[in-house]
Amino acid sequence: MNTLDGFFKPTSVAVIGASSRVESVGYQILNNILKAKFAGSVYPVNHKAGTILGQKTYASLIGIPGSKPVDLAVIAIPSIGVPDALHQCGMHGIKNAVIITAGFSEAGESGKLLQQEINTLAAWYNIRFIGPNCLGVIRPGSKLNATFGDSGIADGSVALLSQSGAVCTALLDYAKTEQIGFSSVVSLGAADNVDFGELLSYHATDSKTTSVVLYVESIRDGAGFIEGLKACAKTGKKVILVKSGRSETGGKAAASHTGAMVSDEKVFDAAIDIHGVTRIYSIHELFTAIKALASKQSANGNRLAIITNAGGPGVMSTDYAEDKGVRLAELDIASIDALNRSLPAAWSHSNPIDVLGDATSTRYQQALEVVTQDANVDAVLVLLTPQSGTDVEQIAKSVIVAAKVSDIPILASFIGGKRVEAGKQLFTGTGVLHFDTPEEAIDAFSFMVADKRVQDNKATTRVYDTDAVQAASELIESVPTGTVLTTDDSKTILNAFGIPVTKTIAVTGPTNAAEVADEIGFPVVLKVNMSEFSHKSDANCVRLNLKTCDEVYRNFIEIEAIVKGLQPEITAVHCTIEKMFKASHGRELMVGVVKDPVFNHVISFGLGGVTVEIMQDSALEMAPLTVDKIENMIAKTKAGKYLKAFRNMPEANMPALVDVLLRVSHLVEEIPAIKSLDINPLVADENGVMSLDARIEV
Repeated sequence: MNTLDGFFKPTSVAVIGASSRVESVGYQILNNILKAKFAGSVYPVNHKAGTILGQKTYASLIGIPGSKPVDLAVIAIPSIGVPDALHQCGMHGIKNAVIITAGFSEAGESGKLLQQEINTLAAWYNIRFIGPNCLGVIRPGSKLNATFGDSGIADGSVALLSQSGAVCTALLDYAKTEQIGFSSVVSLGAADNVDFGELLSYHATDSKTTSVVLYVESIRDGAGFIEGLKACAKTGKKVILVKSGRSETGGKAAASHTGAMVSDEKVFDAAIDIHGVTRIYSIHELFTAIKALASKQSANGNRLAIITNAGGPGVMSTDYAEDKGVRLAELDIASIDALNRSLPAAWSHSNPIDVLGDATSTRYQQALEVVTQDANVDAVLVLLTPQSGTDVEQIAKSVIVAAKVSDIPILASFIGGKRVEAGKQLFTGTGVLHFDTPEEAIDAFSFMVADKRVQDNKATTRVYDTDAVQAASELIESVPTGTVLTTDDSKTILNAFGIPVTKTIAVTGPTNAAEVADEIGFPVVLKVNMSEFSHKSDANCVRLNLKTCDEVYRNFIEIEAIVKGLQPEITAVHCTIEKMFKASHGRELMVGVVKDPVFNHVISFGLGGVTVEIMQDSALEMAPLTVDKIENMIAKTKAGKYLKAFRNMPEANMPALVDVLLRVSHLVEEIPAIKSLDINPLVADENGVMSLDARIEV
């Protein structure tokens, strides 16, 4: 059996905390299990002997008959007793439990201690549990409703996974109204043991499930979550998710340019950028997604035709479609000709197809017959507003007839109240999805569209000096957590991985600086080289294009005065001298890394230089990077356009830039202790790329 089959295909269930009190959670769970007509054995457990709902009650798990352990325990007792109940489960070989009870980590320090105790017990006995503080589990196909929510949930093809029990109950109530069924419903609660990743992976191979809807508040195992999403993508299961709340992000904790531009939301969006995964932002959209996915209708592309009897709603729908990335289909010439023959001369002659306010059911039918046969159309949205002569019900019947013979989805939005109600009711159970507003219908269509992106599985070759990499690793290991490396050390790390850096020479005084500058040749750059001043430009401790020994000497003294003025306790000021780098067609870029506590290293790319935070030009990808990911990341930025040829500027050396990004990805994979990394500026021109400055935090 799959490790999670005990939750979804149990042959026996024990309800620990079953009660005869109608208002109690234990009573409601037992009642739901019985009302669902669960075919297996049901064992109510209550310290009082007797019967509940006609079922024999057991004082403890000890008295349950049979040699085979119970498949699933549902625990609904006060939190203080849960550890003992879990201990009993372990002693009797029960490997799956749903902990309904609240009062754990969400209830303060005492609750956190209880949660640690149940985690320890679960690990000791190899028990998997869902919860705590959850609604429970429903598997209609197994006739299982182990929740204290509503009963009568229909069998279907959508899996609903939610951390919020309240979101579950709201969606289930809506689903009953819309006659929508589910393959599984799981309320995860604290998600402290079985997490989203495992549940996604389970439903990726579940034959009853065609799509998954998630309500997420927090992710415990980022890597597992991403693997679960990828598993669904691999098996063609569409995933729609809402993410609410904000977790602490490594990017915010890192005092770097990259960290200043990286938010929870950007990290999460980068993590779920997997084909077949769509993020939405409201309960309203969740309702629409459930309805669209439950229909099992799909569209091969996102080209939509709109048929309407009113121009205003057609125009507004067009605007909304554009906002959502839905394209309006460009009708074939043959379709335009056919519509010209069947519609009045004043029709719109384009998409949206305005069949005019006096449109009859025949006119709608003729338009549908033409548009559904057009190869440029992937779906049709039928809009109707009730005007004086509008036969709403007859038009609804025409739409239903067209849908029965159409190879593409037909959606409808009859806009209004009492006048359109009878027509709307006719759509129930016909395959025509009706929505109160055109915006909802367009959202639904967007959820039906197949994601044509190809899963990125390309490996990348790693070529660098292993001895240098070992030395770089040892350098990182030699400093305590929280250390910001000097520019010199940061560049040493980059250089070890083959990332081009300008050569720097450490200097300790104005005379030493002038001598080194004279030796390497002018012009030169003088920079402070101290971890306390990692943002050198902000402190006015970078001097460019110095052309004489006197200039170097004087500027060192000025930097020395700034440093000691800001931090008087500093006795020795350290700087670096490097040759002034010149690129005739250079573009200043930025490459950064932050370590997110959930999803690990996130790599950003965009325009760089001293105005990096003002420009706010960045795109994110999760490490490890591949060539495809890098090209996608670059294309999302303004920098991507800036790198192309324009006026007298030749195109930058893109292979060299891609190579640097790959090497940055390799670097943080090889040295996971890196908390943040900035290369700013990274100068790119037609000849290659060069890192002029670097900052690494451990």
